Order: sequence, then structure tokens, then C-alpha cells
Amino acid sequence: MESMTGYGESHFTAEGASIICSARSINSRFLEIEFFFPNEISWFKAQSESIIRRKFTRGRIEITFQSAGALPSDIIFNTDLISQYEKLVSQRLGKKKFALEPREFLSIPGFVEHRVKNWRAYQNKFEFHLMRALLKMQRTRLIEGRRIVRACLTHVRYLKRILRRVNTLQIQAHRRKSSTVRHRILNDFLSIQTNDNVAASATSQKFKSGKGAMRVARQIWNDYKEEILRTVQNDLTEEINRIAGHLERMLKILKSNQSVGRELEFYLQELQRETNTIGAKAQDSEINSLVVLMKTEIEKLREQIRNLE
Repeated sequence: MESMTGYGESHFTAEGASIICSARSINSRFLEIEFFFPNEISWFKAQSESIIRRKFTRGRIEITFQSAGALPSDIIFNTDLISQYEKLVSQRLGKKKFALEPREFLSIPGFVEHRVKNWRAYQNKFEFHLMRALLKMQRTRLIEGRRIVRACLTHVRYLKRILRRVNTLQIQAHRRKSSTVRHRILNDFLSIQTNDNVAASATSQKFKSGKGAMRVARQIWNDYKEEILRTVQNDLTEEINRIAGHLERMLKILKSNQSVGRELEFYLQELQRETNTIGAKAQDSEINSLVVLMKTEIEKLREQIRNLE
């Protein structure tokens, strides 16, 4: 697994010019390529982009070709221009043949021309040094990627330890709450039976027929309906199980050698959502403190994963 941050360069000479090819990569959601080429070798951009897209899938990659000075050019004499001058002068002076002195050639505007060299002859050389710079950049991306993976594994394992503590606390809190509600319901049930104005024999007959029991059950349900529903709704088991599954999946991904930065970002979003739900549902101060700690770890993990390809 690679990081999206890296740098590499390659030095070479062509036509007496010292040229540096550098490749620089930073993080980006998609693959973005930018070139900084002299006009003389701008034709090489299409070939460079094809090479890069075969090797990388994510990141902002900048490729630069630069020389210490201006790239050399070809100097030529415009002999056609001299012929036109001589022909024009011969016609004006009425001479059959007229020839300029060599020194006079240099004073004629446009006689000496600087033309761009045909750098396409060095295409193989440019391609070789581009590949060399990309290889060096990729090595730094691999080194950085291994460091990021180690950091991510540490954060994920720490999140698992926090989650186990949250699970223990929520089980204890749920048992306490359920036990309290059960005891209150039982006490109210016995109180209703004791204070019932119906004669004991009639009450017994009603309970035998089930009518008295149904009346007491309805009364208790109406009294404790909101509290019972709140106890059920505040159960965090579902969220904890989902987070545990996401963390296990992330551990497997981080131990693979694939480009899975986007998949990890998806699981981070799910972790954030489930953690927010736990914070909203939890009625325990210690659990809420652990939720804050989980959110902090998730943000640290997000910062690391943003740099993975």
C-alpha cells in the first residue's frame, strides 16, 4: 500500500544542456496530472500522461522538465532571403547579376534564424529518465505508505480497546436500568393487587378468568410505557456490533497490499456515523467520555488515510 506523497528526480544531458526531470506527488481524491515542460518538448506530455496513468491511480502528480539555462537551438542562414535581396537589387540597378558581400549578409534582418531543435530524436531518453524519476517517487511513496499503515493499525487497535470498554459499560448500565424497571413494575403490581377494592373472592375469580390480570397489565403498561421504550431504544448493542465489524474489515484492508484508500474512507464515514449515534443514545457519563475519545481517534485515522492511495 502506497502513500500519495513522494518525490523523485533524474538528471541527464542532451545537446550539451543539463536537464532535470522531477516527479512530485501529493494527496488527492482522484488522479490529477500537471506538467511543467519547456515549449520545445511540450509534445512529450501525451506520452508522459500515458505512462503515469498505467502506474498510478490516485494523487496529484506534477512532472517537471527544466534546464539550467535556455535549451540550445539550431542557427541557420536564410539563403532564400539573400537571393531575393540580390534579385531585387539587380532589377532596380539594371544589372544582370548582383551579389552581396558576405559581411553584408549579417546586417540583413532575418538572415540569421534560431530554430527549435528537433528534440523528438531524444524521446527514448526523455522516457527513460521520466520512468526513473517516477520509480524514485514510487519508492518514497512505498516507504511513507508503510509508515502510515503502521500508524493506522495502532489507531484501529486502540479503537477496538475503547469499544470493548464501551460495550462492558453499556451492558452494566442496561442491566441496572432493566433491573430497576422490573423491580418498580413488580412493586406496583403487588400494590395494585393489595389495594384493589374488589372483594378477595371476586378478585380471585377475575384473575382466574384473566380479566383482572389484563386490567393490571394495561395499567402498568400505561404507567411505564415510555420508560420501557426508552430502555429498549438506549440499547447500544447494534451500534457496537457494527463498529466492531467495520474495525475488523479495516484491519484486513490495512494488512493487504492493494490501493484501497477510497474503501477505507467509506468505513471511516460509517465509524463516525455509528459513534455519533452511540453518543446520542448513551445515558452514561463514562460512555460519553469514551465516545469523545473515539471521535478523536477517528479524526487522527482520517488524517492518515487521506494520504493512502
